[in-house]
Parts: sequence; C-alpha cells; structure tokens
Amino acid sequence: MLPTSAHDAAQGARRGPRMGRGKVVAITLGAALVFLVGVYVAGAIVFTSRFYPHTVLGQLDVSFKTADEAASLLSEVERDYVLHVKAPGVDFSISSKEAGVGVDAHAIVREALADADPWAWPLRIAGVHDETERLAATSDTDSLSEAVHAALDPFNASARPSEDAAVVFDGSEGAYTVKAEVYGTQIDVDKVVEQAAAAMADMQAELNLESDVLIRPSVLSDDPRLAAAADKANTMVACDVVLKASNTGIKVGELDGSVISQWVSFGDDLEPVLDESAMKAWADDLASSLNTVRSVRSYTRPDGKKVEINGGDYGWAVDSDTLAASLKEAVYNGTVGEVGIPFAATGNGYTAPGQDWGAYCDVDLSEQHAYYYDASGNLLWDAGIVSGKPDGQNDTPTGVYYLKNLQQHVSLKGPVDPETNKPEWDSPVDYWMPFVGNMVGLHDAPWQAASVFGDASAYKTVGSHGCVNLSADKAAALFGIIQIGDPVIVHW
Repeated sequence: MLPTSAHDAAQGARRGPRMGRGKVVAITLGAALVFLVGVYVAGAIVFTSRFYPHTVLGQLDVSFKTADEAASLLSEVERDYVLHVKAPGVDFSISSKEAGVGVDAHAIVREALADADPWAWPLRIAGVHDETERLAATSDTDSLSEAVHAALDPFNASARPSEDAAVVFDGSEGAYTVKAEVYGTQIDVDKVVEQAAAAMADMQAELNLESDVLIRPSVLSDDPRLAAAADKANTMVACDVVLKASNTGIKVGELDGSVISQWVSFGDDLEPVLDESAMKAWADDLASSLNTVRSVRSYTRPDGKKVEINGGDYGWAVDSDTLAASLKEAVYNGTVGEVGIPFAATGNGYTAPGQDWGAYCDVDLSEQHAYYYDASGNLLWDAGIVSGKPDGQNDTPTGVYYLKNLQQHVSLKGPVDPETNKPEWDSPVDYWMPFVGNMVGLHDAPWQAASVFGDASAYKTVGSHGCVNLSADKAAALFGIIQIGDPVIVHW
C-alpha cells in the first residue's frame, strides 16, 4: 500500500490530463459559438440591405442586390419593358412608353426588403422568394387604351360580331320566330385594356388572352321573354283587315302582317312596340289617296265631252285620326275582317278615281246648258241656263260643289244699300237650290225672257248676280229629282 502522499500524487496524475482536455473542448465550443454568432449577425446585417438569393420581382432577378442596385435595375427594366399580347389571330406588343408605364422603384424595393426578415436568414436563405406582388407599375389609362384600340380595332373590323338572340319576322311564314344567338370572334377592347393594365402592373412579359375577352351575346334563345314577345307580335301581324269606303262597300285598301311587321320593333325589355307614328303616316297616305275635296277631277261626260275641274267643297275627306285609332285597335287585337273608312265629309257615290260621285248636275258655262245624270250616267234632265254676268263681280264660281238645300217660295235678296238701307234687289223665286253656301244656286227666274234660255251668249248682257237661272218648268223638274248632297259641277 502506497503512502498517502504517493497515493495523492497518483490521483493527481490521473485527474490532470482529463481536466486539460475539458478546457480545450470548452474553449473550442466557445470559439465556435462566437464564430456562429458572428456569422449569424453578419448574415443578418448583410440581408438587412440585400436581397436573399433566388429573389425575383416579376421577371427581374434581384438576388444579393442592394436596395439601390435593385432599384436601378428595376428602373432600367421599366424603360425597356414590353408586354406581348397574344390570342388566336391577335399578336401585338405594347411598350412601356406607349402605355405610359411608370414605377416608384425605391418604394417597391423598400417594401420588398421589408419582407425579408433578415434575422431569420438561416431559415430563409435556401428558399425561393417571389416579391412580384410588390411590383406596382402604373400605366396611363388613356395611352394604354389608345394602344390597345390601335392593335385590336382592325381585327374587330373584320371579325364576326356576336349577335343576341332576337325575335324576327319570317316573311315566308308570315310570323315572328326566335332567331338563335350568334357567338362571334370580336374582342372586347375594354376587357383587354383591363387585363393589360393588370399584367403591366406586375411587369409580366406576356399576356395570353382567353375566351373571356370575347364579346358574347347577352340575350340567349332560351330567354322566356323572347317566346312571350314572339307571341304578342304574332297577335299583331295576324291582323288582316279589308278597308272599305263607308256607304259604298268599295275596297280601298288592306292592312295585313306584311305591312304591320314594318311597324313592330322590340325594346330593351324585349316587349314588342308598335310604331304608331309610322302607322299614322300610313293612314294619312291612305287618307290622301281617298280625299277628293278641292282635288282636280278629270272625267268624260256621257255625251263625250271631257272635263277637268278643281275647287269647290264637294268630296270625300277621311277622318285620319279616327282611322289611325281604328287601325291601332285592330292591330293590337289581331282583328280579321272589314273596317270601314271613317269620313269627315262624304259624297253621294264613288265610282272611279277622279269621279267620286253618283248622280250629279253638270253646269256647262261655255254651252250655257245644264244636265242632270243619274249614277249610271243616264241623262234625266237638261235645260238651257243663264249664268252670272262675266264682269269680275258676278261671275258664276266654278268648281265641284254639293247641293245645300231645296226650298220653295224664297225671296233672294242682294246686299243692303247703305243709302237706302234696303237690299239692292229682292227677287222672289219658286224653287231655290243653293250650292255655294246659301248665296249661289239654281233657281227659276221669272224676270228673264223665255228666249234667253238656250242663247249661249245671253249671260253676257242679261247675266245673273252669279246664280244659274232656269225657266220655271225646268226649275220645277230639277227640283223634283235632285237631292241634297248631290254634286253640282260648274265648269267651262
């Protein structure tokens, strides 16, 4: 057994090497830790002002770039930036200058660096860092729109347009049907401008247009409003009315679907709308073709004489407002049948264009003879006459008039003489048949010699104050057959 001192010495020898090795390890670990901390801190300092590797801003790689370097690079890219736009049949580019693109490079870089979290660099350094969302390029909307229009307008000019489903008139069927929508190839320029602005904001290199930019029909054939509109419109064009002159039964026109379809249109709500102004114009045209008051008439008298005359107050005049109202009601109700033409003024017959009368009295001033014919042209009465003196004041007025009255035992009086306060003349007659107001008419003239009736020149010397003088027997005979409303045609 070793002495105590020797034993202690041996124990110390054994402990010495172990304690030395521990210090070395501790020192080594401490140095490593200091190194790692230094590296960590250094890395944090570096990535406080520089981007991580594999960092991109859009198409721009800014790995390890400082803020100033990245901003400078971004500004260069912005100056040279071009967006390439593609679609079937479309291929064009828009430069940053054309679109008025601008970026605040330093602001974008500052925001992107703020996302870096430099103290977490050991965990983030190996990843991919896409800061594209921080890009905020702006474009001048007007400039961009102008550039896109310049590229797409020529394309759209030749592309097929889309068409909404619509209600259309099928002439062969005489009915309205629903025409299917058409999908065209024209592009909605505003949508492209919107997408281009978004792409340029991210400074994308390419924009591939999809079908969502095509102009699509907004009304489709399965829209129930179309079928309802077709039914309503078909009620209108089902109208087929024969228009007849009142009291004559003569057909003067017809209104059917071929005409009505020209007046039907469809509003934004797809409801059928009748163009009432066009219908009124059609009614007015029909009225004009039937109106004869003061029109020029040309006819051949049964004895062969050809006569042309205008003026007067006899004839037919259509009440066009009432006609238009009747037609409107007929169209909306789909009426089929006959509609009478409403007249504000009527005659006693309608035999042919230019001869809108039945029985009539023909007063021939050049012959100084009057005739009365029935509606078939048979001569029922004739007589020599004496018409008004041709002095510019007492001439018998020419024109086509109608008989206003039939009176017996009437005293015809002239204008009042201011000196005597009495009529200039007072002439009793047995038969008074006025045709111009109550001032000018056919009547017997007992003051005229029998020899003047039949003398074609007597009116020049013994002419009346404008009336048509007859012998008593001829006046009585005419009074017995002529009717109120019969035309009295006075001509040379």
